[in-house]
Amino acid sequence: MRPRIESIAARLLAATGTEVERREDQTGVRLIVALPEELDESHRAFILAALADADDYGHDHAGDGTQQAWALITGGTQ
Repeated sequence: MRPRIESIAARLLAATGTEVERREDQTGVRLIVALPEELDESHRAFILAALADADDYGHDHAGDGTQQAWALITGGTQ
């Protein structure tokens, strides 16, 4: 499972240029990344491909008005 988490996190970092936050609990690992205001189609496609490898994913607006994408990898995190 760790290689998949690391792969998704690395691809999100490469596509956005922003650090990926990791939150781990009994459900699994949630990766959260702030999205740049402007995304070209190739970066958008790269982000979507990374998110597609997760068990669940989504898009939120943070309290400061920025947009975030998140990926959830469930199960054991070993």
